[in-house]
Amino acid sequence: MAKILALGGAGFIGSYIVRKLLENEHQVTVVDNFSKYGYIEHDFYQNPNFSLCNKDVRNMYPQEFRGYDYVFCLAALIGGIKYFHRIPYQIARDNTEILSQAIDNTLAACPEATFVYFSSSMVFERVDHPVSEEHALQQQIPITNYGMQKLFGEFLTTGAHREYDLRYLIVRPFNAVGSGELPDVSGDGEAKFGMAHVIPDFIYKAMLKQTPFEIFGEGDQVRTFTHAKDIANAVAKMIDKKVVNRDFNLCGENTFTMLELAKRIWAHVNPETAFPELKHIPAPPSDVKFRVGIAKRAMQELDWQPQCDIDYIIKDSTDYIRKNCPVS
Repeated sequence: MAKILALGGAGFIGSYIVRKLLENEHQVTVVDNFSKYGYIEHDFYQNPNFSLCNKDVRNMYPQEFRGYDYVFCLAALIGGIKYFHRIPYQIARDNTEILSQAIDNTLAACPEATFVYFSSSMVFERVDHPVSEEHALQQQIPITNYGMQKLFGEFLTTGAHREYDLRYLIVRPFNAVGSGELPDVSGDGEAKFGMAHVIPDFIYKAMLKQTPFEIFGEGDQVRTFTHAKDIANAVAKMIDKKVVNRDFNLCGENTFTMLELAKRIWAHVNPETAFPELKHIPAPPSDVKFRVGIAKRAMQELDWQPQCDIDYIIKDSTDYIRKNCPVS
C-alpha cells in the first residue's frame, strides 16, 4: 500500500486516477480548490483510505507533504483552444507557481517520495508526425503559453532530479476524454464554444442541433484521444512496477480529424438527422494541426494497452453531459 498525495486529484483526470488507486488499496489524500467546475462530490469520498482537503496548492506548507510515498501534481489551469488564448499569462504564471511550490514542498518534507508531474501532449503542438517519448527534446518549441509552460514544467521536474535527486515520473496524456468533462455553459444556458475541450464542445453542439455546425478552419486538425480510464490504469501500473525517473506518452488508438469526429458525434447524438452544413470559424493563429502520439514506452515497460475505443468514449461522454448539462 502506497501513501499518495494527489494535488488537483478531484479534477477530471485526477478523479479517474484516484478511483483506480483506491481500488488497488492505496491511501490517497486529495488537495483541490475546485476552481474549474466547483465542488464535486465524487463516489470515492467515503472510502476509508481517502481524505480530502479543499485548498489551493500554493497555500500549502511543507509539513502537509510529510510522510507520502508519491506526490501527484495534477493541479493546473486547463481548457480548450479559446481558453489557451484568452488567459495566456495567467496559465503560464499560475501553473508554474503550482508546480514549483509542489516540488519545493516535496523536496523539503518527503525527499524520498516519487514526484509525478502530469504534463500534456501540447508539448508536441508543432510536430507533423506521430511522436514517442524521444521526440520531446527533438522538436520545435511550443508557441502557446500552455504548451510552453507544460514543457518548462518537465524541465523543472527533471532539473530538480539532476540538482536535488528528486525521484520523478512525467506523464503526457494525449487528449484525455470521458465522462466527467462538461461544455462551458453559463447559468443562463449560453454555451461558450472553444473554451472547453473538443469532445464535450461538439457533443453539446450536437445536442443543440447547431445548424450550421461551427468548426475551426476546415476541420482537418488531427488528434489522438485517450479515455481517462486508460490513463488511470497506466498510472496504477507505474506504481505497481515502482518505475521512477521515466517519462511516458499515454495515448489511445483513436485518431481522427475534427470533421470526422464532429460527424461521428452528430450521428451518435442525432441518429435520425443528417449532419448539417458547416460554418468555418477562423482558427487561432497557433491552432495545432497535428497531435498524434505513440505510447511505445508504456506498452513495452508497463505492459499497458488502451482499452476504450472512440464509440465508447462518445457514448460515455454524451451520457454524462446529458445528465449534468441537459438542453431545455
